[in-house]
Amino acid sequence: MIPDEARKEAETFLRAVFGMLEEDVLFEIDSEGNDGLYVNLVGNVLTLPEERPVLAALEHLLRGAVHRKMGADFEIVLDANGAVKRRRAELIGLALSKAEDVVRERKRVQLNAMPAHERRMIHETLANYPGVRTYSIGVGDGRRVVMEPESGPESGGE
Repeated sequence: MIPDEARKEAETFLRAVFGMLEEDVLFEIDSEGNDGLYVNLVGNVLTLPEERPVLAALEHLLRGAVHRKMGADFEIVLDANGAVKRRRAELIGLALSKAEDVVRERKRVQLNAMPAHERRMIHETLANYPGVRTYSIGVGDGRRVVMEPESGPESGGE
């Protein structure tokens, strides 16, 4: 469980950063699982796709500030207007839909290439899905998730 001190440190850091930028940004901070924070910035800040690297850098700095104050690492997800949360919902829906196809059709399915954190979400979503196993293939930006029947691909065994 995330201590209230970590939540307060995140809030203090964000107020300082946006104060320096003279931006009036609202933010919501919630627990993220057992050991993380979800911070949603609300407003017209960092919402364009090309601003995602800036948001990632700010997330990194926020994680460092909380770590320095608390002496422990916490997973921190920094979002802008719920875009990350919506993407997570899309990925979970995609994973479950494709897993149903794998079980029903007994065929391997390869997803499009995606970043590591999205692949991890797919693997975690399907970790206990009956009849389906997942793994990643490829390298770098071309890495993708593969789902297949637990007994192997179309041939019925490996």
